[in-house]
Amino acid sequence: MNDTQLRRYEIFVVERPDHPPVHAGSVHAADDELALLNARDVFARRPDCLGLWAFRSEMMTSLTSESPGSSKPMEARARGKEPYLVFGKPGHKGVHTFLGVAQASSAVGAFEEGRRTYGRGVVAWWVVPERWRLASTAEDAGPMFEPSKAKPFRDQAFYPVETMMRQLRRGRGSGRGAA
Repeated sequence: MNDTQLRRYEIFVVERPDHPPVHAGSVHAADDELALLNARDVFARRPDCLGLWAFRSEMMTSLTSESPGSSKPMEARARGKEPYLVFGKPGHKGVHTFLGVAQASSAVGAFEEGRRTYGRGVVAWWVVPERWRLASTAEDAGPMFEPSKAKPFRDQAFYPVETMMRQLRRGRGSGRGAA
């Protein structure tokens, strides 16, 4: 099995209680539980992390302020209003950040509500029904994130590879000259 056969999940990291979740990247996983564990291993090993949010990529709708329209087909039948999580990218160099919740009956409705409420300076949007959010819980924090804090961080300078390679070359060179 390769990663193209696995579901892709978009991952958001909650670093501090007073900061919104911020997009960290994506992982591939066979199921929802493994997605959170993979996300922890990839995105929460070094920085402080209080929680993770994960969404199946196919459940998210991306839109831009310039061309409001969906990057994927909308649901065929209308649903009643439900909470949508709204994420916005504040600039071309920024990352998607959780902005808030919009009550809507479709992704386009959530986008329009998000644009009215949070629209200043946002260039790209993601909206997703809240029911599709996978999240670590407060009870998970200890067992999920503590092992990574105990792991020492090793900077690349910690491993003197260049020095060892020079010593090996010198040793080989002098060995050949002596023979």
